[in-house]
Amino acid sequence: MKKTHKPILVASVGIGLLLSSCDNDKFPEKEIVVKDNVSFALDIQPILTLECATCHNPSEAEPDLREGFAYESLMNLEEGAIVPGNAEGSELVEMLEWAEGVDNPMPTAGRMSPLKIALIKKWIDEGARNN
Repeated sequence: MKKTHKPILVASVGIGLLLSSCDNDKFPEKEIVVKDNVSFALDIQPILTLECATCHNPSEAEPDLREGFAYESLMNLEEGAIVPGNAEGSELVEMLEWAEGVDNPMPTAGRMSPLKIALIKKWIDEGARNN
């Protein structure tokens, strides 16, 4: 009985072509869409509590970003840290995006997710209200 390797060869080539074509099927980066009327209490404070308050508290580093203290602490930062209505002009956003040339990117443990940064930017663009 004669063995044939043709079906195995054809299957191997087919699988190889299929797998190599996947590299070319890259999807464009999806734009993050954030809701309107971002709430400091419901949307921003939970991010600050999870990502920032471990270090930013009275015993570690200013500003105090714990719940109940964060909004006032943020609004009392030096001029330019948060520019209500202008997220791109706010130093906080540069720090969160780990912008080139920023001396102290935050959080120091690693980058925040793009969605969390987008929420903070939207909150600032909407006036950085205590809502």
